[in-house]
Amino acid sequence: MKWYFASRMRHKEKLVEVSDFLKSKNETILSQWIYEDSLKPYDQNIDKVNVLSKKVVSNLLDSDIFVLISDPEGTDMFIELGVCLAKKELSKNIKIYIVGGYAKRSLMQLHPDILHVKDIKELFTLENIDTQEVTMPKLS
Repeated sequence: MKWYFASRMRHKEKLVEVSDFLKSKNETILSQWIYEDSLKPYDQNIDKVNVLSKKVVSNLLDSDIFVLISDPEGTDMFIELGVCLAKKELSKNIKIYIVGGYAKRSLMQLHPDILHVKDIKELFTLENIDTQEVTMPKLS
């Protein structure tokens, strides 16, 4: 399966760990932003931002599983969620998850196509990924 993770930058290192684990299970990680340096302030790095933002949309549309790590703050992750909800509406071939306790603060977070889970371990259990040999990082 092809996975895309959306979250605040502060979870980046933990998502690299999760992604490395998934790769060891022969899963594909499309959220390449976790391996990029920060481009803030965005308006001063417009050429790089243009390239990365186009790549993000392409990766979102190519994903089979979208995972939003909930947070009391954040902006881009909600745009990414919107792209995936549109994909779900048009093609039906994506699973959408929100992980954590800040998952029900807005209208769109309560869309009926979103599955809410408490943590990464619960998500992996639902996706039949064995986590016995690894400790899952706490993300929210």
